[in-house]
Amino acid sequence: MFHSGQVKIYIFVHLLSTNQFLLFMLKATTSRIKFFLPFFILLPFLINAQTVLKGTITDSITNEQLPGVVVAADSTNTSVTDKNGHYELQISNGEHRITISYFSYATAVIHLTAKRDTTLLNVGLHSTEEEINPVVVSASMYEKNLAQENVSMEVLKAKTIENTGAVQIDEAMNNVPGVNVTYDEQANIRGGSGWSYGAGSRVLMLVDGLPELTADADDVIWDFLPIEQVQQVEVLKGASSVLYGSSALDGVINLRTTYPGITPQTTINVYEGIYGNPNIDSIPWKAGQAPGFQGFTFMHSQQFGQLDLIASGDVYNETSYLQGQYFQRMRGSVNARYRFKKIDGLIVGLRVNEMYNNEASYLVWANDKNGILNAFGGDTGKNASIIPGRFLRESIDPYITYYMPDGGKINLQGRYFVSNNEDYGETDKGSRSQLRYSELTYQKTFKYHFTLTAGLVANGNEVAAQLYGNHTGSNIAAYAQVEKKLFGKLILTGGVRKESYKQDSTSASSPLIFRAGANYELFKATHIRASYGEGYRFPSIAERFISTSVAGFTIFPNPQIQPEKAYSTEIGINQGIKIGSWYASADLAAFQTVYNNLIDFTFGLYVPPGTFPTLGDIGFKSLNVENALIQGLEFTFNSEGKIAGVPVSFMFGVTAINPINVDTRDSVNKYESEHPNLSGSFKDSLKNSEILNYRSLYTAKAGFEIFLHKFSFGVNARYSSNQVNIDYIFTTGLIPGIEDFRKSHDNGQCIFDTHIAYQATKSIRIAYLVKNVFNTLYTDRPGMIDPPRTFMIQSTISF
Repeated sequence: MFHSGQVKIYIFVHLLSTNQFLLFMLKATTSRIKFFLPFFILLPFLINAQTVLKGTITDSITNEQLPGVVVAADSTNTSVTDKNGHYELQISNGEHRITISYFSYATAVIHLTAKRDTTLLNVGLHSTEEEINPVVVSASMYEKNLAQENVSMEVLKAKTIENTGAVQIDEAMNNVPGVNVTYDEQANIRGGSGWSYGAGSRVLMLVDGLPELTADADDVIWDFLPIEQVQQVEVLKGASSVLYGSSALDGVINLRTTYPGITPQTTINVYEGIYGNPNIDSIPWKAGQAPGFQGFTFMHSQQFGQLDLIASGDVYNETSYLQGQYFQRMRGSVNARYRFKKIDGLIVGLRVNEMYNNEASYLVWANDKNGILNAFGGDTGKNASIIPGRFLRESIDPYITYYMPDGGKINLQGRYFVSNNEDYGETDKGSRSQLRYSELTYQKTFKYHFTLTAGLVANGNEVAAQLYGNHTGSNIAAYAQVEKKLFGKLILTGGVRKESYKQDSTSASSPLIFRAGANYELFKATHIRASYGEGYRFPSIAERFISTSVAGFTIFPNPQIQPEKAYSTEIGINQGIKIGSWYASADLAAFQTVYNNLIDFTFGLYVPPGTFPTLGDIGFKSLNVENALIQGLEFTFNSEGKIAGVPVSFMFGVTAINPINVDTRDSVNKYESEHPNLSGSFKDSLKNSEILNYRSLYTAKAGFEIFLHKFSFGVNARYSSNQVNIDYIFTTGLIPGIEDFRKSHDNGQCIFDTHIAYQATKSIRIAYLVKNVFNTLYTDRPGMIDPPRTFMIQSTISF
């Protein structure tokens, strides 16, 4: 069984010691280092120097030595600090302007006169973590100021997540501009995905850079993510397959966890919520019997000498407002790393995450009137649209990081992820999947602001399922990305990736995938950017082989489905603003994504060859049905600081897209050219048919927070326009009320949440939250009402 300590130790040793592919990657990296060795040997002779400038760069508060700091003399001669924060730079005698820059720290500029053979300069840098443009890693795999990236990114801080009262990461993600996660947990960035219940994802979820998608369905298990350990969540928008591979077709969400500080820290968060009466004629539950949820999270972080340790957990119980739906879970996580004293620069670590769930998920309503909260087909039986199950999920993630004496970094990480899904309500929906993942990354910032990132990836999976049958698969990939800073203002990026994929006896190989981008600091705090990125996604086992029925509808397999491809382009401008102690950042982007062989979960009549049609041939199947184009504009504004001495933060973002089915558009244009006398209304209906299913053309997000003494008050709002097109089945009346509901709620939806918090003591914070303040009746996908007005109280204790 997977709880045995002996098994975990074996897996750890197996991933780090016996994997021949990883040994090969280590040898390959060593060869790469040797390739650059002559350059380092000859370089000192190429520099006309008369004195040596050297010293140590540290944090001004903690005195921690900082590796990777760029030290530049007169903007032409540069050095990078090693793992101990030491640097050495050859300069000529005389006057010099020394610039010292490092992510999340204020740049130091020092004027000095060199007169001796050796000049000592030790500098303590001041942290600037509170500035409005935070430090991110997802776009380049190393830390960099967000304004300097060449793609659109958003950052969600831990404090923001706490203020929203989110009990899972996906709930908090709905406050990020351009991002939407449906109530049944499907992620969407800038309209790149529609709705296909639990089958495949075009958004790659990462935790500390490791993929979090399951081996069978390539979907995200959001409640498995350690929300209590979050430092920040980074959202990378656009095709990102060069660095992250298949499933990063539309972008990446990377959850970065925290690590212990010098002082031990324990945080306990306890909360309880109840659902108010939905905005419908009948009252579904009696007074005092309202459904609701309860839970708590805890986290303890501490340093034990060279050992950093975090232990955390999550317990949650919910009786849903939807008929027959409930959720119960327990999760525990341990995150440990050891920093060797005797082997400079060597760090080993292990992350373990384990969760048990008991739940029943609601799929679609019975009708839009008195059955709006009831399940289609009832909540029990073969035709019910309630799917019960018990789930055991466990991940074991060992890693080794080595900071080389020359400033390079090697990171070797692995993952063993097992998911047991036991369907106790039926006999055909159980599954067990196992994923083994290994990645080796080499990274170095050379002199003259040249950064190389290269890596090799190998993973394999095994699936045994009543839903899909038994299958195995594997994937290997190699990638490289270079980044060069020119003239102190221009940052150029280029990268390539190659993947091969095997599933059972079927093999496929991606074309060579490219990425390129540029960021130029036009004026101080004004950055313009442009990027091009390609994506490639292999279909999941679920999309190819699923064979089951839900609520009386058949879901058909499609073993012949082909990979989907995409490329995205973007131009944008980011403007930083500082007025006194108030910081702001405004960002405007124009983007386009082109898809080929887009996979869609499509309703239709699927008759086996040589047979007559029957009712059993009606259902859903994953098909390569569309060539698609999404064009759009996005504007975001973030600010924080003090206004008239009062701390205030504000966020606003709006996204407008035009998601077109290119094949349908070509057919419409041909039809219109052949029938020039069509009425205006008919032409409008034809144009609407070009819009991709389940997309809102306009979305907007806003948030406001003000702090008054020990109190804080905040409001969050989000708007989505009505989805123009949905699957045909939902408009036929086969499932009652969906089309009527859409027609009566065709102005979109605007949802407001609010909270007020009181910092009772330094250690105790109490918050009261109301979600969906105006009790709006709305859906983010057909046939499922989203939560009504919800009341929640939250208490956080830190010591």
